[in-house]
Amino acid sequence: MVIFSLRQMRAKELGQQQIIEGLKSHDSEIVDDFVQQFSRPLFGIILNYTKNPSDAEEILQDTLLRVIRKIDTFRQESDLWPWMKRIAINNSIMWLRKNRSIRQREVHLEDFTPQFSEDGHLEHPIFSWPVDPEDIILNTELASQLYEAIQSLPFEYRTPLVLRDIEGYPVKQIASLLGLKEATAKTRVHRARLFLREKLIKYFEGQA
Repeated sequence: MVIFSLRQMRAKELGQQQIIEGLKSHDSEIVDDFVQQFSRPLFGIILNYTKNPSDAEEILQDTLLRVIRKIDTFRQESDLWPWMKRIAINNSIMWLRKNRSIRQREVHLEDFTPQFSEDGHLEHPIFSWPVDPEDIILNTELASQLYEAIQSLPFEYRTPLVLRDIEGYPVKQIASLLGLKEATAKTRVHRARLFLREKLIKYFEGQA
């Protein structure tokens, strides 16, 4: 069995054609360099779904092996990275769907849906973000708060949110990947966003 370790990395960048030809010919040096080049970025993507580093490493092993085994099916006129990324995401979702008991959470996102009074008005005003998305990226502390908030989401809400807002998948494709109706997928993304908003309000209030 081939073991890929995140702790054994060498900085040697390979071009797409080198990777394709090397994997197809089972060139051990190219395979080794390929693993070291893409383990970390793929691991980061997988961790967004699993939340658990040891689970993410397990899925990473399978993802790298699948890429190597499926390289003959790759269309060379396409970019290699998006193809590998899709394999990593699909593997993560399949693994999580098989391990439902591991990802049960106590958070009830229904508590974060808009609440209306009897006359149809919002009981609480919608929170207005005091910063723009670029500030989140540039603010390390805020980015950390956002990451932790995303990781605290239950799988049913975290995965649609990550697919939509981080990976950029359309709702229709998210629904297909997760076996949901489009309306359900859209609702879960919306509720996840509301949950994140409420979690980060405390951070913003502390900055005032």
